[in-house]
Amino acid sequence: MKTKNYFILLMMVLVGGLAFSACSNDDDDYVRMPTAYVNFVNAYAGADALGIKLDNNSVDRGYSLKYGDYIPYDYGRAYPGTRRFSAGIPNTTTAIVDSTINLRDSATYTSFVYGYQDTVSSILVEDKDAANFDASKAYIRFFNLSENTPAVKVNLIQNNTPTAVFNDRPIDNQTSAATNAGFIATNEGSYTIQVTDMNGTQLAIRNEAAALNAGRYYTILTRGINGNAQKPIVVGIFQH
Repeated sequence: MKTKNYFILLMMVLVGGLAFSACSNDDDDYVRMPTAYVNFVNAYAGADALGIKLDNNSVDRGYSLKYGDYIPYDYGRAYPGTRRFSAGIPNTTTAIVDSTINLRDSATYTSFVYGYQDTVSSILVEDKDAANFDASKAYIRFFNLSENTPAVKVNLIQNNTPTAVFNDRPIDNQTSAATNAGFIATNEGSYTIQVTDMNGTQLAIRNEAAALNAGRYYTILTRGINGNAQKPIVVGIFQH
C-alpha cells in the first residue's frame, strides 16, 4: 500500500537507522520484527477528540486524535496478533469502544471510530492493493459513517459533470465495510465530491477539489449527523 509522499523521508530515516544498528556487527544477525500497520480514523461526531489505545498503549503518542483527523500507517505500527482496541473521550475514564482486533504480520489496515453519543461504532478493514493494478488509474473506495443518513450515492464532479462512482450505500457496519473495503479504479484528475440520497438530493459536498493521482489509493467517507448544524455531514478523503 502506498503512503503519502511526505512520509517517505521519515520512513527512510527509520529504516536507515534500523539497518545501521542491525548491520553494525553482522548483516546476518538482522531479524525483522513482525509488524502490522494501521490507519486510525476519528469519525466520531460525539466529541471533539478521542484517545486511541491498543492494549494499554496510546497509539496517538499521548495526544488526542481530533474529530475528522487520522493517524497514518507510519505511526500506527503494531505487533500482530489479537489486540485490545479501545477509544475514549479525553478526561473521562470510560471507553466508548472496547473490543479486540486481529492483526496479521505485514498486513495494512484502517480502523474507524464513528457515530454519535450512544450510537458509537467501530470497524476495521484490511487495505489491499487492487487486483489488476493499473498505474495510470487512481483507486478509491467509500464508507458511509454519518448518522441519521439514508442510503447514499457518491458523485465525482469534473467540469460540472457528475459521475456516480458509488451507489445505494447505507450506513456501514463491520460486515458491509469488509465487503466494501476493496479499491476501484477511476480516472486521475481533480474532482468535487458530492454525496446525495437515492433521489439525487444533495446531503453533502466537498467544495475543495480533491486531486486523485494515478497509482494512488484514497478512502472517501462521510462523517457527521444529517440535519445537525453543529456536526453536519462532511465528506472526507485521505490518501493511503
